[in-house]
Amino acid sequence: LHDGQNWVAGFVLGLAASMTFVPLLSWTEDDQGSLGELGRIGVDGFDRVDNVLIEMILAIALREDPRFAVHAILPLIVGPAAEGGGFGPFPFYKLARLSDEPSAATNARA
Repeated sequence: LHDGQNWVAGFVLGLAASMTFVPLLSWTEDDQGSLGELGRIGVDGFDRVDNVLIEMILAIALREDPRFAVHAILPLIVGPAAEGGGFGPFPFYKLARLSDEPSAATNARA
C-alpha cells in the first residue's frame, strides 16, 4: 500500500488479482493474534468488526466467483512467538472458544 491509501481498497484490489490467499492465523496465550480477538465475539453478546474475518469472508467469496483469480486459500497456523525466533505450537484447545454465531457487525461490513 502507498502512504495514505485506504487499506481496505488496497487489500481488496490485491486479493482480487491474487491466485492464492495465504492468511497467517495466530493465537497467543494472552488471547491476542489474528484469531485471539475472534474468541471474544459472541461472549455476553459482544460483537465487533473483525478485519481478519472480513479478509477470510472476502477471500472465500472471490474464490467461489470464476471472474476472479483466487484459486486457493492456504492458511498458515502459528502459535505465539518463540524465544530465539520462530513460533511455538498453536493452541488448538482454544478453538472451542470460537462462536458458532456469525459476527453481525463483520458481516454487515463485508
